[in-house]
Amino acid sequence: MRVLACGAIDRGDDGAALRALRLVPAVTRRRWQVEEVGQLSAEQLIGDPPDTRRVVIDCVAGLTPGDITELPLAELPKLEAPSKSTSSHALGPGGAVALAAALGAVRQHDRFIGIGGSSFRSGRGLTPAVEGALDEFARRLVAVAERSEPCA
Repeated sequence: MRVLACGAIDRGDDGAALRALRLVPAVTRRRWQVEEVGQLSAEQLIGDPPDTRRVVIDCVAGLTPGDITELPLAELPKLEAPSKSTSSHALGPGGAVALAAALGAVRQHDRFIGIGGSSFRSGRGLTPAVEGALDEFARRLVAVAERSEPCA
């Protein structure tokens, strides 16, 4: 299991995925290959063995702050389209996923878990809505990452 955690801890809600990851028990995290990637890029999705399950976690604009969504990673570009922005990143993660998918690097068993955010400014803490949903975000990550799914 490979977990790619996006965001910046010092940029308000953008740090939610990194903070949620820290709430996962260490014994559980040690079973995963965890990478704090900041901004997701297509290169980070290329080159894994075909049987590697991956979960990308991030805080996204366009969702109600504190709401959590889980979807196949291949569907992330569709989430980005209605809101025109899914992240505080210059190139949203949807664009990176679309590029990786075009290169055949996104698989059916890859997942995305996002939490809605509203403040992505430097030096800010989490907004109350995101802070209140952080435990559930961490629980959803564990549930998805620990799910036994066949890798096709």
